[in-house]
Amino acid sequence: MIRDNDTDLLHLFHLLQAKEPVLLRKLLSSCASLVLKEDAVAQPAQPGKERFLVKTGRYLTSVPINQVAYFYCESKTVYLKTKDDKNHILRSSMEELDHAISSHDFFRINRQIIVSRHSIKKMMIWFNGTLRVDLTPGDHCNIIISKLKAPLFKQWMGE
Repeated sequence: MIRDNDTDLLHLFHLLQAKEPVLLRKLLSSCASLVLKEDAVAQPAQPGKERFLVKTGRYLTSVPINQVAYFYCESKTVYLKTKDDKNHILRSSMEELDHAISSHDFFRINRQIIVSRHSIKKMMIWFNGTLRVDLTPGDHCNIIISKLKAPLFKQWMGE
């Protein structure tokens, strides 16, 4: 239902569009930038998680994020692999991890693996626009990055 105020605004919009298109574009651009600034102030960027509490037997260990090489999922279980080649079971899902860690330091290669920059041993251009990545430590080699994610991965790596 259109009210009188809405009719007046539409009329003003059409007049500006017909007589002053440049002025209208500037006005709309200014309004859009104000709205984006308000959204950015309302929702500040959350820093990534700094440590993970993992269970090893009867002991709990706090693993700092800078010691994490990568996260991987195998048989519906999520693991944290440390730089010193130790595996720890996590109770988080890959989606929860993806939201909890910094996208500056970690990249989700596929549904099974989220890698840290320092864990990438080797990258190769593979078939049909895909990439092949080998990780260190551990035995995760020949991981294929899809054609769709390859440009994002290259950008994340600093291309």
